[in-house]
Amino acid sequence: TIANGWSKRMPAVYADEVRFDIVYRMRAYQYGPRPVRFFLWNNDDEHMLGESPLPDGTIRLFRDNGLDGLSYLGQQALLYVPITAEIEVNLGPDDLVIYKQRKTRTTRFNFQFKNNNVNGWDEQQGWIHTMRNYRDKPIKFELRLQWAGDVDITPESETTAFDYRTIEAEFSAPSSGKSEYEFSARIHHGNNAKQNRVKLTRAQ
Repeated sequence: TIANGWSKRMPAVYADEVRFDIVYRMRAYQYGPRPVRFFLWNNDDEHMLGESPLPDGTIRLFRDNGLDGLSYLGQQALLYVPITAEIEVNLGPDDLVIYKQRKTRTTRFNFQFKNNNVNGWDEQQGWIHTMRNYRDKPIKFELRLQWAGDVDITPESETTAFDYRTIEAEFSAPSSGKSEYEFSARIHHGNNAKQNRVKLTRAQ
């Protein structure tokens, strides 16, 4: 019972063995130059939740340190979470997952002239993006790359368009190993640029 005019703090939700996924996201335009680790789960039956919406609050994550104690991983404030909605907790960069990008080649061609001056050309670039995983388990990796201008992207592996200027690829990096994502980019400059968009093309 609660007396008139008084209040009492009580647990809203209790769940044991909540399952979650771990994914690393590389989005330099959003999170900076390093991959960021996320814990993901949903407020639903599959994840041992879903009986009611979750109120505003702070999620704190801890890990069993193997010494009869807990190690603090991080925390994040969340707003109201409806039933079935996804929950994302950003744990920041992980020193055991390294990302590097390298330009392998650049060529220029298809020059256009006006009054003896170059007013348009195309530039072909080759890129290799490398993800090194120093953890003892495979990891899931999501890569988003954003480009400005009129650009044609020809990837070596499955890639989708996230929006008109952003491409996205998903893959895994093996434990104590690496994965590579290769593509070529044809960038239209000057009068050769017709619109501000990224277009995915197939290798010929």
